[in-house]
Amino acid sequence: MGGVINIQEYLRLRGRERGATMGKRILVIDDEPDLITLYETILGENGFVVISAKSASEGLERLEQGRPDLILLDLVMPEETGIKLFGHLKKDERYKDIPIILITGIKEVMGGDHKRFFEGLRTRVPAAYIEKPVDPQVLVKTVRDVLKLR
Repeated sequence: MGGVINIQEYLRLRGRERGATMGKRILVIDDEPDLITLYETILGENGFVVISAKSASEGLERLEQGRPDLILLDLVMPEETGIKLFGHLKKDERYKDIPIILITGIKEVMGGDHKRFFEGLRTRVPAAYIEKPVDPQVLVKTVRDVLKLR
């Protein structure tokens, strides 16, 4: 008969096995609940702590509650776009140094060159971009690369 599983210990050890990602907090801001669940599952299974928000305003509330190590931000949201939120965060002294990975399904709107698009907006360039549909392996690799985890 098996013993009681201590989930905290399991996650701590699993995080160590996956390059000590445990404890790295990621704020996911996306208006699509199914995608939030997908990102939470993928990142959680890889030892990250995921906080989620369904809108730009909710994302700002989550930031007030605690500083994440990284923000995963959808570009297209109904009330305030990810582009506008990105610009706001990069100008705010409290948040400007938090790396942001943009998730976009609108590559054609940006002319295929994300970096040039953001330089044209005269704002900082995001740490990385991920195209939708998101490949789980690309998501984890990109997050680990941006956070400089092995």
